[in-house]
Amino acid sequence: MKKSQYKKNNTRKVIIVAVIAVVVLAAAGAATYLFTTAEKKYPVTDVNGQVKNLTVEEMKVILDVPTFYQGITINGVDMSGKTKEEAAAVFAGEPALDSPDVNITLEVDGVPYPLDSAVIKIASNLSDVIGEAVNYNKTSTNAVEAGALVERYAAYVELQKTAKNYVTEYTADTAEVDAAVHGILDTMQLSAVDAAATAFDVGTLSFTVSESSAGLTVDVDAAIAAVKASIDAKVYTAVIPVSTAVVEPAVTKEQIDGLLGLVSSSTTKTTDVANRNTNIDLVCKTIDGLVLQPGEFFNFNEFVGKRTAEKGYKEAGGIFDGTLRQELGGGICQANGTLFHSVMKADLQIDERHPHSWPSTYVDTGTDATVTWDGPNFQFTNNTEYPVAIHAFYSDRHVTMEIYGRPVADGMTIEIEGEVLSTTPPGPTEYVADPLALVGTNTSVRSAHNAISAACYKIYLKDGVEVKRELAFSSSYRAITEKISVGVLDPDGFTIYPMDPLTGVVLIPTPVPTVVPPAPPETAPPAAIPSA
Repeated sequence: MKKSQYKKNNTRKVIIVAVIAVVVLAAAGAATYLFTTAEKKYPVTDVNGQVKNLTVEEMKVILDVPTFYQGITINGVDMSGKTKEEAAAVFAGEPALDSPDVNITLEVDGVPYPLDSAVIKIASNLSDVIGEAVNYNKTSTNAVEAGALVERYAAYVELQKTAKNYVTEYTADTAEVDAAVHGILDTMQLSAVDAAATAFDVGTLSFTVSESSAGLTVDVDAAIAAVKASIDAKVYTAVIPVSTAVVEPAVTKEQIDGLLGLVSSSTTKTTDVANRNTNIDLVCKTIDGLVLQPGEFFNFNEFVGKRTAEKGYKEAGGIFDGTLRQELGGGICQANGTLFHSVMKADLQIDERHPHSWPSTYVDTGTDATVTWDGPNFQFTNNTEYPVAIHAFYSDRHVTMEIYGRPVADGMTIEIEGEVLSTTPPGPTEYVADPLALVGTNTSVRSAHNAISAACYKIYLKDGVEVKRELAFSSSYRAITEKISVGVLDPDGFTIYPMDPLTGVVLIPTPVPTVVPPAPPETAPPAAIPSA
């Protein structure tokens, strides 16, 4: 081997040995570091004030246990060394410590009413408290393990000096408490009942009035709040007084009897037509004694109903389209118009009223009120705070409507007055040819009536002196022309003549005289020829 080759090989061996030595030394150093770190001890002070040097593992053995530390109590019961399951068993064996019974009584006017304890269940947070207590000081916010263990050990030692007691909290379900209290107290709530006029006796002309009664209010909300406060304070056996108050009725029978009476009356004279008076009498009997409570309304057509023969209505004159015609129930407008007057005098609210085609003769112009089935109607509302009643009757060609109820405000009385504001004559007479009537037979189909504008006033009087005058309604009666039916039939029963519509004159042709030719002159008979 050459000398140079030998030097190269020797140098290579030295390098390899050096590397191996470095690796061995590094491994040994690491092992030494790990050993010395794991075995490092930290000074801690025990419960007796003596300083001990403990390693990390020694502290873990003491602190990282699944049981409660010494010095932990729950509801005053020592949990030292117990597991979560053992702690739960302690309270499961003593229900009073976890789920106390509720023995709360509501006292209403000296009478006890126990709450149903089966309805109100007290729930505790025992499970959460056990979990929180057993985990006390089992963790730390210190990121350095050794430092965290030293801090925890110090807290562990302090716990042995000063015990930490966890107390369970008890709550009742709000809905259950509400239901239990309402279940007892709601039945005691009584509304005051006011006296009320339920009917009207047309014999005694007085209201039938029911008695009033007092009510009772019970402060349910305050009782619920008191029960919850008692439970929150862990007072499960208690007597809770409940406030009540008597509620007097707003209206008594004596008040109604002393207040209600005749408010207004209106009477009109009827004709001597028997059927018409029968119809008026039927309407009076139908509405007599009707009582309207505050806010209720009267609808003539709805209440009286359709006028039929089955109900006893007769045919009598009624106005239709400006013409007086025979119809079932003719004449009932007089009963309605008379009622209209009394309702206004009683100062009640008129909801619907219509004038006739022409003014009625039984009341002032502008103060009538018509009704027709499926047509114009009459309605009013009792806008007072008390009931009103209608007393209606017919006797000896007079119809009377009376309103009973509370007096008009401020002791006033009301009168009704109509005033004609303007009149306009109708147009010329209308003639209509009648092909079934003989010439010379003229019949009045419709009378003439002026167009009239009129006002209806309510006049308020105090001790007979006018206080104010109020326009209640305005009425317009349209002009109605006279209408005459003219016969245009010739006596021969076949010929129908034309008629002048402006004058009603039947246009009969003038007969043409018949010309008879003169008779020829008489001639002498031929002379006789003498015989031979």
